[in-house]
Amino acid sequence: MSESDGLHEQGELGNINVNEDVVAHHASLAILEVEGVASISGKGSFSDYVGVKSKDVDKGVSVKIDEKTNLCSVNVEVNIEYGTNVYDAARKLQRAVKNSIENLVGLQVSSVNVAIRGLVISEVPRSAAKNRAA
Repeated sequence: MSESDGLHEQGELGNINVNEDVVAHHASLAILEVEGVASISGKGSFSDYVGVKSKDVDKGVSVKIDEKTNLCSVNVEVNIEYGTNVYDAARKLQRAVKNSIENLVGLQVSSVNVAIRGLVISEVPRSAAKNRAA
C-alpha cells in the first residue's frame, strides 16, 4: 500500500493522512468483538489454520477510500462459529464495522461486504459423538 492510499486532509494546522491499513485495523478489532465470529479469514491468515481469534487480524479485511468523496468501502472475510445464525452475525458485523470506522476514524462508510469463508466447530455435537461411540 502506498502513501497515497487513504484519507488526506489539509487543515488549518497542517496535513492529516490516515492510511487504509489504519482503517482496516479498526475494522478488524470491531469484527473480533462480534458474537458468533470465530476468526477473520483471508489468504495466509494464521487464524485460518488454528481456528482462533488471532492477532493477525488484518489479512481478511480490505479497505478502499474514494479520494473524491472520502467514502470508505470495506471487504471482510470471516469464519463463523458452528450454531451461529450466519445472516444475523453478518448483519451485526456490518453494523459493528460501520460504527467503529465512523466513530473512531471519522470516515463515512458506503458499504461493508461480508464473505463467510468457513465454519469453525469448537465442540463435537453430542449427536455426532454418540454416533462415533456406537
